[in-house]
Amino acid sequence: MDDNRDFGDVFAIPDLYGPSKLLGGAPENSSFLFSQLKLDDIDENLPNVVEQEGQDDVFFSIPDLSFGLGDANTPSHSTTSGKETPQEPGNVSNDDVDIWALMQEPQIKVANYQSWDAFEKQKTEQYNTPYITEAGPAIFDTALAGREDYLRVANTEYLVVDAKVYVKSLLALGLGRSSVFFIWDEQKQTFVSALPKIRLSGYTGESLDGLLATFMECGNITRSLQSFVDKTYTINASPGRIALADSVSSLLATIQSSLSRSAASQNSILQLQALFQPAHSILVCFRRIIMNVSVTRNDEAMLSTIFEEIQLLEHRTDSLREILLEILTRVSQPWLEFASEWLGLQREIGLPLTKEGKGKSFVKVENHQWIDEQGFEMHEPDYILDYDKVPSFILPDDARTMFEVGRSLRFLRDHHATHPLARADVVASAQPPSLEWKFSWQDVAQIETKALQYEKNLLDALQHFSKDDPRPKAQHQILDIDTIKLDFFGKPEEDMQAHLLASIDTFDQPLNDHRPADPLSAGLNRYLFQQDGPHSESASVFAPPIALVPILSFNPIIVTQARIVNGTCMRLFFDSHKLREHLAVQRSFHLLGNGVFSSRLSHALFDPELESAERHRGVARSGGIMGLRLGGRDTWPPASSELRLSLMGVLTESYETKQPLNESHRGTYLDDTSLPGDLSFAVRDMSEEEIEKCMNPDSIEALDFLRVSYKPPAPLDAIITPIILFKYDQLFKLLLRVIRMLYVVSALFRDATDRTSYWQGIDHVAQRFRIEAHHFISSVSGYFFDTGIEATWRIFERKLDQIEERINTDADNLTLGQNEGLDKLRDYHERVLDRIMFALLLRKRQQPVMKLLEEIFALILQFAKHSRERALGLKRKVGADDEVREMYLRFRKKVSVFITVCRGLSEKKGYGEKKVVDSRTSEGGLFDGDDLAEENTVVHLLARLEMSNYYSKSVDV
Repeated sequence: MDDNRDFGDVFAIPDLYGPSKLLGGAPENSSFLFSQLKLDDIDENLPNVVEQEGQDDVFFSIPDLSFGLGDANTPSHSTTSGKETPQEPGNVSNDDVDIWALMQEPQIKVANYQSWDAFEKQKTEQYNTPYITEAGPAIFDTALAGREDYLRVANTEYLVVDAKVYVKSLLALGLGRSSVFFIWDEQKQTFVSALPKIRLSGYTGESLDGLLATFMECGNITRSLQSFVDKTYTINASPGRIALADSVSSLLATIQSSLSRSAASQNSILQLQALFQPAHSILVCFRRIIMNVSVTRNDEAMLSTIFEEIQLLEHRTDSLREILLEILTRVSQPWLEFASEWLGLQREIGLPLTKEGKGKSFVKVENHQWIDEQGFEMHEPDYILDYDKVPSFILPDDARTMFEVGRSLRFLRDHHATHPLARADVVASAQPPSLEWKFSWQDVAQIETKALQYEKNLLDALQHFSKDDPRPKAQHQILDIDTIKLDFFGKPEEDMQAHLLASIDTFDQPLNDHRPADPLSAGLNRYLFQQDGPHSESASVFAPPIALVPILSFNPIIVTQARIVNGTCMRLFFDSHKLREHLAVQRSFHLLGNGVFSSRLSHALFDPELESAERHRGVARSGGIMGLRLGGRDTWPPASSELRLSLMGVLTESYETKQPLNESHRGTYLDDTSLPGDLSFAVRDMSEEEIEKCMNPDSIEALDFLRVSYKPPAPLDAIITPIILFKYDQLFKLLLRVIRMLYVVSALFRDATDRTSYWQGIDHVAQRFRIEAHHFISSVSGYFFDTGIEATWRIFERKLDQIEERINTDADNLTLGQNEGLDKLRDYHERVLDRIMFALLLRKRQQPVMKLLEEIFALILQFAKHSRERALGLKRKVGADDEVREMYLRFRKKVSVFITVCRGLSEKKGYGEKKVVDSRTSEGGLFDGDDLAEENTVVHLLARLEMSNYYSKSVDV
């Protein structure tokens, strides 16, 4: 810096780039690389470019580049523009001088080579760095150990340990092992330092702790994962958790072997830290997975957790994605194997799953409870789909399809053991594909191809079976027993000795390990050492999304198996087990679709002209046709013997009259005069309150004890379930009340017009009551039977016709759609009954309306009792007409309220509104339509009851 500058000049600009005065002894030239390359002839002879005086164009003037070629006494840098020749000792040059010869250096005897190493060495030897961190570890350690604490880092009490031992201890720490400097604390469940304050030469304690964090976390995670593996192996864990523990064990073994081998060539802590970075990343990922899995209750929840974790890392293109997919494949293998066994794609390993066991995975066995015709609570084990045991990557619809396919296969094995689908050898000969994860488009395409080929092979086996071929042609030949029999004994001694020596030589040879390389170990090695190849990158980038992988991997196989099983079972139900005949029985008797049965039952219950089956003084009457004579007897309810006498033959004769309509099946159910499903009358199990109501013969509940008993045969209980039978029973109870009301309102006119009647004179109020009651009951019963039952059952009949057409049109094609199995037919059957119950006001939300209808029925029965007593002369007291007038006004008010409620329901938005199926999502299957939607049919009842606002007007009685 310039010491002569004026310090009083505040506007002076200091020389910021001047050398420091502290470097007084340093050379001016700070360049060390080219310090020895001195071009004397050029550097000393180059002229100065000076201002050319006396010339106008100074900017474009040419400087004097004469290089001092003039007189020897002339200065080397002249301002003249003349040319001068240079003069050397002992020789005077001419005007023509070769200036390039001047640049040649004197010949050097020993070559002086310049290199970067010499440059660095020269710099180190000649100059000392001003930074203590660059002055070497010795000076740095001295500054750290000084009591004065020059660096103010508080490292004076730290012990300096050997670097090689410390690096080996770090390696052991990262691999989860105890060492000289780091030991495992069982109470804290973490690694702790054996010495409180240690450091390496050239490192502070804080910087070393920062490097230590990665190794400490790797060691703790390794110990935690190893503890998970040990606990899983010691306890009675599930197959899925065992598979996860095995995968974690392989992960830890691969990391330890690979890193131990690679860390031997690492000489510094930074290199060792870089080596452990990939291992740290994957260990952290697995720790998160294990922590989330530890709170799951079963294997299926564990699979769902792992699948969700993989979805979070779907964006990764390194080998970690490949590792996680391999883990998912291994862990889900037990669940997929059971699913394949349940679907019939593989033989069942171990004991087969039966209803006597506890179930397995998503199939559980529970006792199905219901009340039989005797009122006893029945229990029967049955397969139940447990949605909690279905992983999240399986859609609920697909899970139900899998469950129903397996359930249908069990039906085949129980009732058709010789069927090809029930024989594991025939299914195995068709080469069924197994449920496996496929993560590339090529593998997905192969799965679809295998599924189609399997369907073709299995259909061929079914066709052989349909042609009475008991043993379908298999794809593989069974080994002949003669080719594997022993031929050792009976040979000469020399041959036996040679054979033994050859066997010994064979056993002496080392075993050839032909096992394929472990994909998990290969993926881990690629990830740990960053050896991602083109295959790994293409497999992650050009692959289907993880969310679609389950659908693409499993659905082709599930759908193929479902189509074959659904078509086969549906054909057996319709052809071999006569399902349609049993459904017709429900329509005829539970829903009173058989006119003969309705008429015979009505007369047996209500006809007063039939002989009573009631015992008189302990003696049963006999001689004519007997009936219960409801309303014309003294005691109620009747005894069981009276029921048998009155209703004997009603069911059998009604069923026989219907059989000529289907003569081909006449002898199917009439062997030994038996009815389908042991059809019979029975007494309903009721509570004490219901029994009290039944004891009144004039109440609407007087016949609620009577029911029709039906028990479906073993295979048909999959379609006619106890819940469906309960709904049939509810409908029968209501329809029995309706036919009673029809009989009562028809008898009202006979009581008034009979010549023997004591009803004298014309009572206009009673006449109006008879007419309106008859009109009301006729309208309600017509709506119930025509709109509620007949119209809905006609839809069901069309659906059954459509199913039979599908299964009988093409005898070679035995397949139906995925959603066209027995479960869908059962659901459709139940929806038929739900629609009927909705039209008949039997749904839970319609209870207030049904309650109002029952009150109207009760008023009509009360008037019928009054009319019968008047006709018999039992009630001729004063004020009887006022009593009829009061009953009529109440009846009219109730009917008016009922019509108002029905009109409100017909105008209510959303009440039974017919739903339209979205054409974009409908697959057009047999059961995908909306033909059974709860349509608002109350308007039909209103049209029958009133069309002129009759009940809204006041009447003068």
